[in-house]
Amino acid sequence: MLLGCGDDQQETPVDAGADAPGIDAPGDPLTPAEIAAMKLLSPLPAVPADSTNQFANNVKAATLGQMLFFDKSYSGALAVADDGTNGGLGAAGSVGKVSCASCHAAGSDGMDDRRTRPNNVSLGTDYGTRNALAVVNSSFYAWTNWAGRFDSQWSLPLAVAENAKIMKSTRLEIAHMLYAKYRTEYNATFPVALDSALDPTATDAARFPAVGKPKAAAADPDGPWEGMTQADRDIVNTIFANYGKALQAYMRTLVSRDAPFDRFVSGDRAAISPAAVNGLKIFLASCVRCHSGPNFADDKFHALGVAQTGPRVPAADLGRFQDVPGLLGSPFNSNGNFSDDKLTGRLTNLTQQAAQTGQFRTKSLRNVAQSAPFMHSGQHATLADVVAFYNTGGGTPPAGITKDPLLQPLALSPQQQADLVAFLETLTGADVSAELVTDTSK
Repeated sequence: MLLGCGDDQQETPVDAGADAPGIDAPGDPLTPAEIAAMKLLSPLPAVPADSTNQFANNVKAATLGQMLFFDKSYSGALAVADDGTNGGLGAAGSVGKVSCASCHAAGSDGMDDRRTRPNNVSLGTDYGTRNALAVVNSSFYAWTNWAGRFDSQWSLPLAVAENAKIMKSTRLEIAHMLYAKYRTEYNATFPVALDSALDPTATDAARFPAVGKPKAAAADPDGPWEGMTQADRDIVNTIFANYGKALQAYMRTLVSRDAPFDRFVSGDRAAISPAAVNGLKIFLASCVRCHSGPNFADDKFHALGVAQTGPRVPAADLGRFQDVPGLLGSPFNSNGNFSDDKLTGRLTNLTQQAAQTGQFRTKSLRNVAQSAPFMHSGQHATLADVVAFYNTGGGTPPAGITKDPLLQPLALSPQQQADLVAFLETLTGADVSAELVTDTSK
């Protein structure tokens, strides 16, 4: 979340106090310039197309994706047990306890992560290193995840599924799960049917071991995956990519609109409180340069000086600098063989650069009041804490990280800070329909 950013031309700190330009006295009506700026923030448009996934808008793919989103059966053994306070999902060593929905509640009071509460960082099979992001409205981002580790929404679930701290599964397990439980739905959606050798009773079943994924490093010993033919690895990788594409098709249906702010913009001036209107005026003067457009996010990366503090928060997180190599090296990125459009140009000129150190993607502010705790590792518990953080111009970054010069002190009074929080609370949209957040897994 980025509040208090200046634009590229700004040379002096933005002071949102009584003498700041662009902010009228509390209670004054919006100026014509403020009204024009406000209209750029609403309404939320249609979900943008993603040509790297030809099934992105396929109804059958979305139906299958919803089943997979709630399916726990293919997750591995829990390393962290439920101790009655940590939100754990079962006894240590138990399997089949974690689904996408376990960490990403898509319903009304959980636009964000369930497992982050009561923890700073998410808890799947083990504690992660960051606060899990919301899936509702996530299809509006150009980059996926806190530091843009993925350039498509469908490639995220692939890494999540095989991450030992999240789902602890493997692509071979997922291929077998799809064959055993969702063969009919998969074959009705994708042009190439699941290989019959995925049936454990098939005479050639040995082609596809029950468990396996590529080894982490070339020096590691070979495993079941390396013993497969390249042709069979390609078959499994295609199935794995389609698994992600079905999940993306489902997540694209999770959209929340019609926030009180949207109604205010459309002409209902009673939709938000006078305090929220004052907060809107502060927002337009101080925050909109980074939290821009109907998604309230510029899709850029910024270093804010957020301290790496809190329970189980790692001592260091290099952000974008840390995540770019994995993106560029992934066979599932937008330039890879499993992309349905290799000419998007998303990765053009992207390289790992020292300036990316400590940078994180601007978070959308839609439904932000429902997404506590805040920041990439849950360092702030409340919106008031976040506003106070930005009011001082952000934090002090450690050595090696340069705080974004766009981040400047705001000099807001306590009342102005409260008004800004009141405005942010008007960005909570309507609930996702109940049928879309129903567990349809088999």
